[in-house]
Amino acid sequence: MLDALERALDTAADPAEPVEVEAEWALSVLEVQVWLELDHLLRTLARLRGAGNQAPVPTQLLGLLPPPPASGWPTDFALSGMSTQLRERFEGARSEGEGAAFGSAFDFVPVDLAHYPSRRRAQRLSWAVWAVIGGEGVRLQPLLEVQSTSDRLRLALRRMRDVRQSLEA
Repeated sequence: MLDALERALDTAADPAEPVEVEAEWALSVLEVQVWLELDHLLRTLARLRGAGNQAPVPTQLLGLLPPPPASGWPTDFALSGMSTQLRERFEGARSEGEGAAFGSAFDFVPVDLAHYPSRRRAQRLSWAVWAVIGGEGVRLQPLLEVQSTSDRLRLALRRMRDVRQSLEA
């Protein structure tokens, strides 16, 4: 009888599980949208400043770049290449025993994608992206008042789209 109970418990559907899976999927979609919009905004700024294809982005932020979505990053997604270069330099310095010096000199520490929870990475992004998209006169109180990572990412998306539209106008 105990075996039958264990099998029943193992196969019982957790009613919260599909909701959690859907929420994780929605969060990952928002995270990718934020990265794509940030890349687009930074390329727009670089083009308007005449700075070529270099995007001014903090290396600390690039350490949070998630793995590519299933369809891959777009070919013109500059942040992926920048992150890859920094990751290779970081790994090379670490393999030569320069890990601590490299981290302090370049402020780039890549998130360990195999062990760092994706929800935590998105949460950090939802705060850190404001170092790039904030600016003078930006009201941050609404950002502090929202309670979810998804809502902070949505605020960031709205901010980036508004800035890009005003730059392109």
